[in-house]
Amino acid sequence: MIIAYKYKLKPSPSQEITMANWLSMLRSHYNFCLRDRIEAYEQVKFPKLGNYSDLKTKAPCCPLTCSISDQSQLGEPFKKSGKKRNAYEMQSSELRFLKKARPWYQKIHSTVLQQNLRRLETAFGNFFDGRGSPKFKTRQKFKSFSYPPNQVKLEENKIYLPSIGWMRFFKSRNIPDGFNLKTVTIRSLADGWYVAIRIENKDIPQSNPKDLTQVKTVIGCDLGIKKLLALSNGELIENPQFEKRLSKRKTIRQRRASRKKRGSSNQKRAYAKLARLDQKIVNQREDHQWKIAHRLVRKAEVMVLENLNIQGMIRKCRAKQDENGKFLKNGQSAKRALNRLIRDCSWGNLKTKIKSVAEKFGLICIDVNPKFTSQKCSYCGHIQKENRKKERFLCLNCGFLADADIQASLNIGRKGLETLGISPSKLLMVHQEVTPKPESTGSRNGEISVSLEIEPGNPIPPAPLSKGGARGDEWVNGEAIPC
Repeated sequence: MIIAYKYKLKPSPSQEITMANWLSMLRSHYNFCLRDRIEAYEQVKFPKLGNYSDLKTKAPCCPLTCSISDQSQLGEPFKKSGKKRNAYEMQSSELRFLKKARPWYQKIHSTVLQQNLRRLETAFGNFFDGRGSPKFKTRQKFKSFSYPPNQVKLEENKIYLPSIGWMRFFKSRNIPDGFNLKTVTIRSLADGWYVAIRIENKDIPQSNPKDLTQVKTVIGCDLGIKKLLALSNGELIENPQFEKRLSKRKTIRQRRASRKKRGSSNQKRAYAKLARLDQKIVNQREDHQWKIAHRLVRKAEVMVLENLNIQGMIRKCRAKQDENGKFLKNGQSAKRALNRLIRDCSWGNLKTKIKSVAEKFGLICIDVNPKFTSQKCSYCGHIQKENRKKERFLCLNCGFLADADIQASLNIGRKGLETLGISPSKLLMVHQEVTPKPESTGSRNGEISVSLEIEPGNPIPPAPLSKGGARGDEWVNGEAIPC
C-alpha cells in the first residue's frame, strides 16, 4: 500500500527564496503549456483556414489546412523510431529549447519540470474522463512541486532536494524500514513549507480487503451537520464546527486587512495573519477527522457511508423572475449559512480518510445511495416524507418514534448489507425504549425519553400503536393526542 508522511521543513532564507521563485516559474510554464494544448485541441475542432491575422498581435499568420497534432503544437511529434509521441512527450522534448530561450529555467531541476508536465497530463486525463476541464492556475492555486522517485535522499531528520540542497525537517514520526520511496512533494502553506513523502509499505496489504464470509460486524454511518456522524449502534459524533468557533476572530482580521493601504507591507502582513488563521482551522479539522476515522475502524469490520452529491447541495439557488423581469426572492440568502456549515463539515475529506484507514487495516468501506434513508421506518419499512420532522422520526404507519439520524444510519447499514450480500444479523444496531410524554399546559411539545443500549443483531421493538396507547394517549394520523 502507498501511504504518505507529512513533515514541516526548516529551510534557510535563501532556500525559501529559491522555492518561491520555482513556484512562480513552474506556474507560468504550466499555464503556457495548458494554453498550447487548448489551442491544439481547438485547431482540430475549428480549423483556421485562409489568410488571416492574429487578433491580439495583429501579425499576419500563414494559413493552416490541418493540425500537425491534436494534442500539442510544441516539440517534435515523432520519435526517431517513427512512432508518434503523446502530448506529454512532445512538450517534454521542448524543455531543452525552453532553457535556451529563457536561461532562468535552467535553475529548476529537469525532473521537476517533467513532473510539472505530468501534472498537466493528469488534468487532461481527468478532463477526457468527464471530471472537469483544466483551468489556468493563479498564485493561490499553485503551491507545490514534486520530485520523481530516486531523486531525493533522506538521512534521519535531514532531506536532500536536488538543486536546492540539504535541509532539516521536524521528524514527528519515524518512517518504517524496508519502504520504497515514491514521489516527494514540496508544498507552501500559510504557516511554512511542508514535504509530503509517498512511500510503498509492503507490510500493509494492497487492495486485499477482508473476506466477506469472515465479516462479523457492520456499522452504518449517516452524515450530518449538527451531528457529524450518527452510527447505527446509537452513537452520535458531534460536529465541532471549527470555522464557526473562530468566525468572530476571522471577521476582525478580515476587516483589519481590508483597511490597510492596498499593496503595502502592512496589508501583506495582515493577509498573512489571516491566512494562518485559515490554516489553523484546516489543521484542527484534519486532526479531528483522522481521529474519527481510526475510531470507526475499531468498531466494525465494514463501514457503510452514504454517497452524497455535495457539490449539488451547496449549489446556488436558481434565479426567479416575475412577468415584468423583476427578480424575486429565491431563498439564497437563507441558504448561505447552510452552505457554510456544509463546507465546514468537509464530508468529502472525511469519507476519504475513513476509506484510507479502512484500506490500511484491510477492512471494507462502501458507499450506498442515500435515497429515502431518512424517510423510511427501520421497523415496518414505511416510506413517507412526513415521517421525519427535524431530528425526530415518527412513523405515520406504525407509530414508531426514534431519533431521525439513527434511523437513517440503520437504513444505510441495511442497504450496505444488501449490496455486499451479508446477513442482517451482522449489523450493529441500537435498542431503543421510547416513551412519548403527553402534552400538557406549560410543557414542551414533543418531549421524548430515550435510553440507548447496544445489542448487535437484535431488532428494534415497536412503539405503542393502537388507541389508548402509552399513558392513555390516542393516536390519530401518527400523532399522540392526550385524552
